[in-house]
Order: sequence, then structure tokens, then C-alpha cells
Amino acid sequence: MTQKLVKSRVSAVLVALVLTACVMDPPRPAGDSSAKTSDHTSPPPLPTEKTSPEEPPSGPEGQTTAAPEEAEADEETPTEEESRKESRTRPRRIVLDTVYDDARVGNEQTSEIEAELGLVDDEALERYLNSVAVRLMRHAPPRPFDWEFKIIDQSVPNAFALPGGKIYVSRGLLALVQSEDELAGVIGHEITHSAERHAAARIDYASRINPFSIGLMRAASIAAYGRDQERDADRGGQLLAARAGYDPKGIATFLRKLDASERYHVGWSRLPNFLATHPSSPERSAIASDRAAGLSWERKDGIADNLSHGYYSAIDGLVLGDDPAGGLFEGSRFVHPDLGFSVRFPQGWETMNSQQAVGARSPGRDARATLTVEGSGEDLDAAVDDFLAGEAQNLRILVRGRQKIMLGERPAIRVEADVAGSVSLRAQMTFVIHDDLVYRLSLVSVSRAANEYRGRARAFAQSFRALDEAGTHSLKVTRLRIARSLENESLKALSERTRNELDLVYTGVMNGAYAMTRFTRGTPVKIGLAEPYMPKPRDEGGEGSARSKPDSDTAPDSAGSGAADSGS
Repeated sequence: MTQKLVKSRVSAVLVALVLTACVMDPPRPAGDSSAKTSDHTSPPPLPTEKTSPEEPPSGPEGQTTAAPEEAEADEETPTEEESRKESRTRPRRIVLDTVYDDARVGNEQTSEIEAELGLVDDEALERYLNSVAVRLMRHAPPRPFDWEFKIIDQSVPNAFALPGGKIYVSRGLLALVQSEDELAGVIGHEITHSAERHAAARIDYASRINPFSIGLMRAASIAAYGRDQERDADRGGQLLAARAGYDPKGIATFLRKLDASERYHVGWSRLPNFLATHPSSPERSAIASDRAAGLSWERKDGIADNLSHGYYSAIDGLVLGDDPAGGLFEGSRFVHPDLGFSVRFPQGWETMNSQQAVGARSPGRDARATLTVEGSGEDLDAAVDDFLAGEAQNLRILVRGRQKIMLGERPAIRVEADVAGSVSLRAQMTFVIHDDLVYRLSLVSVSRAANEYRGRARAFAQSFRALDEAGTHSLKVTRLRIARSLENESLKALSERTRNELDLVYTGVMNGAYAMTRFTRGTPVKIGLAEPYMPKPRDEGGEGSARSKPDSDTAPDSAGSGAADSGS
């Protein structure tokens, strides 16, 4: 949840998520130990029309296309208002007949994807990513795409490509990658998916997310590309890498690391991972290794070769895990240092923090609490009036009562309402102003459980409060730092000496090493260090960079305490 929160789709998400959570999700088996916190929701699906399971008509370039709509034989002509409502709710059809359709769809979906997932604000790191991509693109098939390569603000390893050459990688993936060769293999893989128009071969585009979509909440239950397309993308990515002067074995190394990270659950424990949307990583890694052995290539200087630690220096300072700039959970308490507030969700509920809202779902999945921003302003009554006259009408919210209350010393307005639809819902919404932003704290439940959740809804709203300076500066952020080993030092000893915040096993995964692996003097090793978080003033945008370069006095390599001293 960032300072750039706007009203766009927030209310629609409120009801849609509750309907999904309360009705469609099966109950969780007893004893399920799934993690209760996720850092992001999945990207919104691209709209499409479902087609018959029968064989679809063939389109240009041998691609399949959605069957034409059949006219509905309604006896009554819909009114103009009904037509407008239908147009708002009916998903738009996506047709990917040509490369120009790919480009159009990619451009249309970019803003929605970026609003949902968020981007890392780091010009230097983005320039580096694009430099690697440009080198690969020189050897890619020509396509009339406006190619873009961006970094999404996700802690899980993740990468995906929209149609039309819109390619994204996460900061979590950049932290896991160990070399520029590996990064080139991943980017080449995604370039191949876009260039070969693999998305056009899937009719039901809305029901799948591209490969490498590791941290997306629904990835485990949807179909990825077919095995043939995945192998084609692996092969294409390796060819691009080899022609660009990178080791084509990089993607094989990366796949093995992903397999290891999947077997060890860290901050994103229980989230769908790479293996949920791909054929077996060990299998693909073996195939990629064999293929790399048969490719001829000539090493060229890497983009990061001029840096002291090569690729490691390029990613030094990346945030690992939750970024306080977007708010974070401390148990059931949500703290947002940049916006200066905290709120406590019901204990034991499954929490979620996305770019557009923060919320929690009840263990029985029959209620959901959310906090959203309705906009800016100083007139609370006017803000509530605008909501009730606009979005509330579209969502078929029927107001049962409205009253002025106090949240501590803050004036607030509580609205109780029914939500009409296929499932009867009851909502309690509390509106309050903090630092010129209007917040809405909502608890929506199925109507039959409304009385059970009434008290929790009020406690949830009453827990909203300003974050004092002491609370703000008590927060820590874990950043990736580069330590240098002593002669014959083990990873375990280095981790203890440098006060590494990461689990030893996962530190090994990130570095391709084991606890008792011993290094030669001065070997660079990725670790995580906890550092004080310094929120940015709101007039500076409030989004702290997901990467920070170490100061000379605190960098692991030069720490006076010898925390990460090379022994020189």
C-alpha cells in the first residue's frame, strides 16, 4: 500500500474479493500451516470472452482466436441504463490475431499491472536491467513492439511478459540471481515468449499468468504456457544469451537455484512458486545444461564487469522481504511509516498488503477487513457523500444507517449497509481523515454472520491511530549487502561475523553455497543486514527506494567493527 493510492477499482475490489473469499474458496483443511501474510496480490487478469471447448477457428499465423459472439435472443430490448451497466461489468474481448494486437493489448494492460504490483524506484538499477536487455534484443526477431523492461516491487522471485514486449522482473528475482549470465537467461526467456507470440496461442488469456510468475497468489491454480512453449522459450533465451556473449548455461544454473529456493520456504512461505507454473525445474535445468554444452559462444564483457563486485555490486542495497515504504505487518498490526498511521486487524486473520489496499480475511473465509484510501480532502461529510452517491450506487450498496463517531480524538463517520448481489453481504464502513487523506476502514461479511463480526468491525476501526516519531524510527528494513570473506572462512562463520539477518540455509541458496562451504580470501557473499528505516516526507512522493547504496561508514566491506571485513 503506497502513498500513490487512489480510488481506482478499490471499492470494486472490496466486494469482489469478499465474494471470492466468502463463497468460492473451499474451506482450509484442519491443521493447514499456510503462512498468514502475503506481500502482494496477483496481477489483475486480462479480460476475455470464454469460448466453447470445441476446436476454435484458426486465425492468422496459425494462431487460434476466440469464436465470434452469438447474438442473444432476448425478447426485450435493454434500456440505455442497463446497457451501460452491462458494458461496465462484461469483460472486454481480447483478440491477439497479429503482432499489432499484441502491442495494443500490452500497452492497455501496462498501467493496470503496474498499479497493482508497484515498481521499484531505482533509475540506476533499471538502466542496468535495460542495458542487459538491449544487448539481447540485438539478436531477437524483429517485432513492431515498444519493448519495456521494468522492476516490480515484489520480494518473491518473479518475472513475466505481457503481450507486445512488456517484460517485468521482481526485486526478489534480482536478489536470487547470482550472475549477469543468469539474468540474461531469464530475460532472454521472456523476450522469446513475447517475440514468438506465445500468448496468442492461448484463447483463455484471462485464466493464466506467464511462466516465472512465482509470487502471484493464484499461480498454483492456473495453467502456464505449454511444455513445448516453455522449452522453446528456454532454447530461444539460451540462443539470445550465447549470441550476446553470455554463458548459455546461466538459465540452467538459475533453474537449479529456484528448485532449491522452492524447497526452502522463507519470507514468502506457502506462496505459489516457480514450479507451480512450470514443468519440473530439475528436468528443464538438465535439458538446458545439455543444450548449452552444444552451443558455441564467445564471452564478452558484462555490463557490470566494471563494478567492484560485478553483478553483486549492481544489486547491492536491494530491499529483502517487506519494504516499509509500502507498509508492513507486525503480527496483526499494520504499520505505514510513510503515511504515518497504524491499524490492528483481527487477530488470527490471514493478512494481505497490495499496492491498492491492505486487508485481512477471517479463518472461516466469511468476512474480510480492508483499509483503503478514498482520496484527499478536509471535508469528511463531503467525502462520504461522494462515495455513497458514486461507487456505492454502482456496487449496489444499500445504506442502513449513518452516524458521526470519534476514533480517539478524530472525528469519523460510520456507515452500515447491505450489499445486494448473488450473495447477501453486510458491511460496516468507517471514514476518517488523517494528514489530508480520507481513509475507509471496512469489514464486510456474509449477512448471516453480521452480528458475529459487528464488534470486530468497531474494534478494527478504533485501532486506527497516528504513528508517533518513536514508532516510525523503530522500524527496520533488511537490505542485501555484499560481504567479503576471510581466508578459508565458512558461510556459517561469515554469517555470524557479519550479523546476517537471513537464515543460513537461504543465504546458501542465494549464494549457491552450503553452510560449511569455505571461501578464499575476499570472496563476495550476499547477506542481509537490518538497517533503520528512514521514511520520506510525503511531498517527496513517500516511496522509499527499494535499493540503497551503503555509506562508506556502514558498508559491510569497510565496517570498523569488522562485521564483514575481508581481513585486509
